[in-house]
Amino acid sequence: MIPGLSRRLAVAIALLLSVILAASGCSAPDEDAPRGGPVQVNTPQGPVMIPGTPQRIVTLGTQWIDTALAFGVSPVAYLDQNQILSKKPAPWVGDKLENSTALSMENLVAEIAKAKPDLILAEGYMATAQPEMYGKIKEIAPTIPGVTGKQIDPWDDMVTLFGTITHRTDLAEDIINRVNDAISRVTTDYPGLKDKTYALAYMFSSEQIQVMADPTDGAGILFAQLGLKVAPTLAAEFARKGEPRFPISTENVPMLDADLLAVTAGSEAMRAELRKLPGYANLKAVRDGAVADLSVTEITGLNQPSALSIPYLLDQLRPQFERAANAR
Repeated sequence: MIPGLSRRLAVAIALLLSVILAASGCSAPDEDAPRGGPVQVNTPQGPVMIPGTPQRIVTLGTQWIDTALAFGVSPVAYLDQNQILSKKPAPWVGDKLENSTALSMENLVAEIAKAKPDLILAEGYMATAQPEMYGKIKEIAPTIPGVTGKQIDPWDDMVTLFGTITHRTDLAEDIINRVNDAISRVTTDYPGLKDKTYALAYMFSSEQIQVMADPTDGAGILFAQLGLKVAPTLAAEFARKGEPRFPISTENVPMLDADLLAVTAGSEAMRAELRKLPGYANLKAVRDGAVADLSVTEITGLNQPSALSIPYLLDQLRPQFERAANAR
């Protein structure tokens, strides 16, 4: 885990593990009752009390879906925007959601209520970008609106929190260690990655490309763990704007100049258009063969990294890591 993250999360989570037993006449607890005491989570939107170990969890967004599945927990219902677009689950998910109900944005509140959850895990942007919907959803069951207040939460903070609210902190530690081991294998195998640069980009229209430039949000921290730094031009733009993710015009393709480029586009036609844009062929990653041409689902797994997506994608990107590490 990156230094400081565990301390920050420790401050964010207040455990109220209180079990009150009567002095006499105690009977064996009902096996169907929630195990563990209540947990209060101090979220960016205020404290949320979870009365006991949740049994019916709804996950909204890929990071929470993957976090639950990493614990072997199948959500009763889930919202996966990528699956809605691609018509299939992420390759690191496979059939793990076959017993869960897929939600859609249409009638989302009613569909969540129908699932009868005792906990809802939402991504942080919902509370700020969709406050009316968030207000309705949190009336259904205790709702966690993100962990850190960042656009994208660090994957290990999410694992730690999930382990806390489900009273499985040992398993959370094991999951974090396994993922960190996968990251460490990459840095050990490709020491030349240290201090190399990267760009993460999504061409979503013929005029604009969305980029990530905040080294301190969830995606940025993952790349930092690999020893990589944000492409200098993008880092300078982030410093000027203060926006973690922002669009650049397609005429500004040279801003993507970096040792490693992870990129996708909204369609095959747009991918071909990207390769023809002025300046693309001169990008360092293109010249060195260090371009990871990813699907939208795959790049989401980097942009919103999780305990499941990280090991899978690190294996997929090994050829690009090797070329970037060895390039001069």
